Amino acid sequence: MEYEQLNHMINEIKITHKLHQKMMSQYCGELTPEQGKLLYLIQYEKMSQKEIAKLLRITEATLSVRIKRLLDSGWIERETDKDDKRVNSIVLSHKGEELMKTLEQQFHKYKTIMCKGISLEDYETVLRVIHQIQENIREEIE
Repeated sequence: MEYEQLNHMINEIKITHKLHQKMMSQYCGELTPEQGKLLYLIQYEKMSQKEIAKLLRITEATLSVRIKRLLDSGWIERETDKDDKRVNSIVLSHKGEELMKTLEQQFHKYKTIMCKGISLEDYETVLRVIHQIQENIREEIE
């Protein structure tokens, strides 16, 4: 593959990411896409800040800012473990649960729009190529 072809592919991925972010912003309403991801993550399972940060691939400091905003908005709550008072979990509040019901409908519409005309085989091929590029780069830099 020529450099210009690779550069073109990377630029197309960047454009796709920007479009994805813009569309997510429209569907998340008053939430940022990052806040929406956090809420989606804790929708069905209590998690500690450390677990959430690891899954979102962000620092605990960055997560603390997001959590504070969500706490201030009333969408999440901290829940102390009954057996170990040192352990706190982040959970959806009642207000957050209601918001997530609405967002679930929006996300379903979003996924339908985004995946229109893309077969599972196409998806797997793109993912395989991206993973191969990532592996090639990791081998070189590590």
